[in-house]
Amino acid sequence: MKNWKSVLIGFAAGTMCMATTPAFAGIYKAVQAQLMPDVLFDIDGKVVGSPSNQPVVNYNGYIYVPIRFIADSLDCEIAFDPVTKRVKIVSPEPEVIEKVVEKEIEKIVYVDQSDDPDYVVYNKLPVTVYRDGYKIALRTIMMDDKDGGGKKRTRTYLTVENTDISKVSLMPYDAKLTLDGVEYDVSTSGGGRWEDNWDETIRKEEEKEGYLLFDGVDYDYSKGTLEFQMRVNDDSGDTIEDIRIDFKK
Repeated sequence: MKNWKSVLIGFAAGTMCMATTPAFAGIYKAVQAQLMPDVLFDIDGKVVGSPSNQPVVNYNGYIYVPIRFIADSLDCEIAFDPVTKRVKIVSPEPEVIEKVVEKEIEKIVYVDQSDDPDYVVYNKLPVTVYRDGYKIALRTIMMDDKDGGGKKRTRTYLTVENTDISKVSLMPYDAKLTLDGVEYDVSTSGGGRWEDNWDETIRKEEEKEGYLLFDGVDYDYSKGTLEFQMRVNDDSGDTIEDIRIDFKK
C-alpha cells in the first residue's frame, strides 16, 4: 500500500497536466506522448486495467498513470484545486479489527477441611496458617536425642505473630504430631516439653518463636499434621481456636 502512495505522489505532475482546464492550456507546453492501453495494474493481488477515459501515457521514457483511477482503486479520496494547482489525496481510515482471544484460566477451588475431612492439602515447609488478627508459621521439623537421656524426640519449630488482636497464647498441653499416620504426643518426661513458655500472652504486634517437643521420631516421613489450640482474646473474652497445619517434606 505504501509503494502505491509513493507512485501517486510521483506521478501527480502528469495528472495535473491531463486535468488542466482549457483556461490554463495557454501557459503550458504541449508535448507528444504515447497512449498505452495495454498496461495493467496489479492492486492488492487484483489485476485490472484503467478506464478508456483515463489512459496510461508514456512520455519521454516515463510511464504516467491516471491518478484518479489509482486513488479509486485504493479507496482514497482525490481532488484537484486549479487555483493552487494542488492534487489532494486522502487515504481511508484504517479498519480496526477486534480480535477476541480466549484464554483458559486454571480455576483453583479452596476446600474447607472441616467440610471434607478426607481432603487435605500438604504444603512444603515452612507452612503459614492465617487467622483473624494473628498468624502461625511451622518453620521446620528436627529429629534429635538431646533430651531424655538419648531417647529420640521430634522438635517442631513455630513462630506466632500477633498482627491485630488484643492478645493470643499458644496452648501446648494437648498438642499432637502425626507423621505418615503415626501419632506422637507432647513429651511429658526428660526435660521441657516446649520452650519460651508458650502459654504466656503474645500481645498485639508481638512475635514469639519456639518449639514443641514430641516423643518419637520418623526420619523418613513424607507428610504430617501438627495440631494444637490457641487462646484468643479480642477484648470481649477468651475463645479457644483449633489449629491444624498439614505439611510435607
